[in-house]
Amino acid sequence: MFRLELRCKNLVIREYRLNDGDIRSIGRDATNHIVLDDPCVSRNHATVLRSGDRLFIWDEGSRHGTSVNGLRVICGQLRNGDAVNIGANHNLTVSVSVSEKEGGATAACDAWRKLATTM
Repeated sequence: MFRLELRCKNLVIREYRLNDGDIRSIGRDATNHIVLDDPCVSRNHATVLRSGDRLFIWDEGSRHGTSVNGLRVICGQLRNGDAVNIGANHNLTVSVSVSEKEGGATAACDAWRKLATTM
């Protein structure tokens, strides 16, 4: 089971569970699955995708960027314990209770592009 905990200043605001194939958009716009009311968050900031036993994040060209464990990313695979920073005050903490397969940012980008072409 994959779980994301949305935190604002270290307080858990909400929890999101992701099943295989789930895609969650993150941003300031109300049409996103995960809405963050923060001027440093873009309307369509990032997307999280679960594919099998892997979880990926993709920055949607946001102005302030997306970082994982303090490193700015365009796309990459998320692992148990990772902290995704979005905007000035929000982060998502990744919790995984299934076995993880190894894969890097290239695999994540390839998987994302493959999925995007099937939509």
